[in-house]
Amino acid sequence: MLSYMLRRFVGIVVMLLLLSLFTFVLSRTVPGGPWSAFAQVPLTDVQLQQFKAKYGLDKPILEQYVVWLGQAIRLDFGVPFTAPEMTVTGLILTLLPYSAIVGFLACILALALGIALGMVAAVKQNGWIDNAIVTYAVVVGSIPSFVLGFVVVYVFAAKLRWFPAGGWGGPESLVLPVFAYGFPASAGVARWTRQCMVDAISSDYVRTAYAKGLRTPSVMSRHVLRNALIPMVTSFLPMFPGMMTGSMFIESVFGLPGLGKQFVLSSTNRDYPMVLGITIFWALLISLTYFLTDILYGVIDPRVRIMEKAR
Repeated sequence: MLSYMLRRFVGIVVMLLLLSLFTFVLSRTVPGGPWSAFAQVPLTDVQLQQFKAKYGLDKPILEQYVVWLGQAIRLDFGVPFTAPEMTVTGLILTLLPYSAIVGFLACILALALGIALGMVAAVKQNGWIDNAIVTYAVVVGSIPSFVLGFVVVYVFAAKLRWFPAGGWGGPESLVLPVFAYGFPASAGVARWTRQCMVDAISSDYVRTAYAKGLRTPSVMSRHVLRNALIPMVTSFLPMFPGMMTGSMFIESVFGLPGLGKQFVLSSTNRDYPMVLGITIFWALLISLTYFLTDILYGVIDPRVRIMEKAR
């Protein structure tokens, strides 16, 4: 198990290096630059050279990358062009709580609603309840979150005036963005939960459990759900870092000061340090989540540990 974890860790490091190199080179080879985004009037040649020299943009790209990589290893991702009074790391840590709170609550909503509906559909498969839930999953899953965001703002904020239309305030300001973010995601969770449960229900060991005289609640909890958890964990656990690092659409619709909105602004303004910092931060969270998922395999299913020892 230790050798497996070491191989995965080395793979994560290599992936982050390749991603950082690709993002670094791509951001600097695209026509234009931060000087054209920030300047109210076109810069003179002297001012442009001074700007490039100040941020090290006058050096060859690979040399710039080596310098940046040496700083990034020490968790120093530079200074944002849009907020020179802060560091990239500091700005990410400042904006992360806003995205994390909305994303975490949206994940809980999506998982609770989706898993419950998926389990009911699997138990009642091929009936009208199953058909209704499958139809729900198809219809709701096809609705973009930002479209749903505009709809709920119009209905519940503009017309009914039940909740604020946007901004960051009390708990009531979280209701609409959490719903618009998590409700469409519940459709995919419901579909996958149903599929995993149906596959487990139709397996031989479940039929054997029923033949032994076990009741349905015992079969569902001890045999069906435990075996269905393995593919479910693979899909659902990465939802948390993916949604908690911010949605550019939801944060833009509701005016939330999160990482998703900041990434859009940084990309538009060619804020190289901020774009790189958010990209690496997001990739690191996703990689560590999949790493944790592999470890959980052994906890959920002992056969995974046995196969690893056999190698």
